[in-house]
Amino acid sequence: MTDGQMNKKRRNRETNKVCRNALKSTALQSSLLLGGLACAVPAVSAQDANTETAMEEVVVTARKRSESVYDVPISINVMSSDAIDKLGAHDFTDLISSVPSLGAYQNGPGRTRLSIRGVNSTSSSNGNDNETQNQETVGIYVDEIPISLASLSPELGLFDASRVEVLRGPQGTLYGAGSMAGTLRVVTNKPNTEEFEGKLDVTLSDTAYASKHSYDVKALVNIPIAEDKVALRMSGYHKQAAGYIDNVTTGEKDVNDGRSAGGRFALRATPNEKLTADFVFMYHEYSDNGRTEDTDSTPLYSRDYTSFDGYDDQIAIYNLTLKYDMDNMSLVSSSSYFDRSVFNRRSIDTFYGLPGILPEGVDPHELEDLTDVNAFVQEVRLSSDTDSDFQWTVGGYYDYRDIDGINSWPVPGLDEGAANDPAFEPASNWGAPDDYFLYATSDQRVETFAFFGEAYYTWDKLTVTAGLRYFNWKQKLSDFESGQLIGETDPQPSTYPVGKEDGFNPKLNISYKISDDLLVYGQAAKGFRYGGTNTGEVPVDLCGAEAAEAAASGEDPQFFRPDKLWNYEVGFKGTTNNRKLSFNAAAFYIDWSDMQNSRRFECGFSFRSNVGKASSKGLELELTANLTDQLIATFGGAYTDAKLDETVESLTAFEGDRVPYVPEFAFSGSLEYDYTISDDLEGFVWGNVQYVGDRGSEFSKTNTNYRHIEAYTLANFRTGIRNERYEASIFFNNAFASKGVIRAQRRFPFDPDASLRVKPRTIGVNLKTYF
Repeated sequence: MTDGQMNKKRRNRETNKVCRNALKSTALQSSLLLGGLACAVPAVSAQDANTETAMEEVVVTARKRSESVYDVPISINVMSSDAIDKLGAHDFTDLISSVPSLGAYQNGPGRTRLSIRGVNSTSSSNGNDNETQNQETVGIYVDEIPISLASLSPELGLFDASRVEVLRGPQGTLYGAGSMAGTLRVVTNKPNTEEFEGKLDVTLSDTAYASKHSYDVKALVNIPIAEDKVALRMSGYHKQAAGYIDNVTTGEKDVNDGRSAGGRFALRATPNEKLTADFVFMYHEYSDNGRTEDTDSTPLYSRDYTSFDGYDDQIAIYNLTLKYDMDNMSLVSSSSYFDRSVFNRRSIDTFYGLPGILPEGVDPHELEDLTDVNAFVQEVRLSSDTDSDFQWTVGGYYDYRDIDGINSWPVPGLDEGAANDPAFEPASNWGAPDDYFLYATSDQRVETFAFFGEAYYTWDKLTVTAGLRYFNWKQKLSDFESGQLIGETDPQPSTYPVGKEDGFNPKLNISYKISDDLLVYGQAAKGFRYGGTNTGEVPVDLCGAEAAEAAASGEDPQFFRPDKLWNYEVGFKGTTNNRKLSFNAAAFYIDWSDMQNSRRFECGFSFRSNVGKASSKGLELELTANLTDQLIATFGGAYTDAKLDETVESLTAFEGDRVPYVPEFAFSGSLEYDYTISDDLEGFVWGNVQYVGDRGSEFSKTNTNYRHIEAYTLANFRTGIRNERYEASIFFNNAFASKGVIRAQRRFPFDPDASLRVKPRTIGVNLKTYF
């Protein structure tokens, strides 16, 4: 049995046979372009048919129809399930440094805000990371399900994912306002009606500075119930991640340890050749005992504040997707419902240290945010399904979200301390529950509907694509705020004016097929993000003068407007004639206006506002080379120049200042070598290097909260053996013990100077079995 045959047979047992036949030649089991193993189908000419190192076609569904990635005239990165395994990626945040132009502002699991091509308006002083009004700029989808939510995008496990597609540039025509800068799609494996199969995947690892081991157990089983008609696919995972940050004040060890668990139940029915019905239930939960940040005033990987800042997140998702194939078109209906609850705690011990904040003798306690989200999403679309030069997709979209929040600051002993200190009063005198310094509730109802269409026509080698989306968005908001921090003795519920927005998102793309192996394209597309209402009042006692000054300058702390951008790009993609090298390159320019950002007062409170214009220009390059039958190399890099185009005095930011958390240079590369040990056993060695350039935490270096974040480099290695049924490997992540900073924090008086770093060096073993 050859290396290629052995690999193919093993992968067949993991997922659909058709989707795995290309494993060896597609081996883009890196984190870069064309690494996707999405139903790969042969695409070699007769003269190359016997060339074992030739690449094969990769089919994606980025435009909501199955197409070769080489034929889709937009910038797409595809990461295969094997690439995900090599990186040891548990969720999408583990992929960030491996995808050119993809970045993030990270506060911890479930609190990550993705950015693409420098479209990031988040700074370290942005305020509460439970800010549900902080609209996303990158849409996140699992199959047909949109799961992104402001600053609280859930990080579902990637186990049993077929691939991850990252679509760079605005995707507002087919994916809506949440995809202002791009879209990340997790495409899962579907039930296989032909074959019983399963997989067990176990990982045990040790992380530097941690006193305990970590483990990760994942399993799946696929059961055909009626051959070619009905199948059930079930998968689950449980991960216990050891902490590595200690509290030098309390003596606690590993305060940032965390646990995640979840599963997916998928049922597919194909009662006839025309109808396919997929029902999916997904569940995910995550909890930890503290944030993965260490304070600058204490030794590395330690902190000194005493309040608990653990995080709990639960989400349940239901989806029914129906597809009906007609003679020359297909109809798809996707109905989704999800229910999510987030309990986010935040230490603000620095604030306690200010004079006169709390009665003497009262111990610090964390701020608590509880967010409950219920959402229903419906999309119906009709697409052409012919060999015609004219192809089209039209559809409708509806989204209803009910978002309830409680923002509170319980302080045990507050009322007792107030009784002994004339400067304070019991919480009830301020309309709050006993021992609450702050108690606030909010109720949001967000309703969106849209109609969209996209079509393209091909004249020989020239293709013109046009798309348009009409959207209509409405938000109703009410809240209640009480407590001494608010400063009102008779607080009353507030109901805000209904927020409304509607408009059009257009797109135009022109591509030219120079040869069967080379495509060039140019595109202009509009991106859009909704505005909204800032929940909560800015406390008059603490911030009255600054709030009055903002109002006098025309700013309204209650409202912020939509922002929008235009993205212009040119690019090319393809393979060499012998299909041993694939490439993808793009140059882009983004004009961003009415940019949303957080305006922070010196009193420590902040609100969303529109602050001016910015632009981002850059280059993206991705390469994959089958150097020999056994050696594969990949490279991907991005240059991004994202800057303010005008001075914004309220942000202490000036024309030419760089956008926060956007590195000018970033790249990733990998090598994989496969070798034969015996007729039924092979070995592999894989290495990956990731580089992220320096960044800033604010627009301007003159901002008192500005922190410079140094560049860092990560190296990851994995080596192992495998046969038809088993695989065993050892891995070294962050092998050279980089202490690179992902996010640097400074937000007096609420947060101390602190850093969230890359995970310390982790060494582990992974075992897989297929059946």
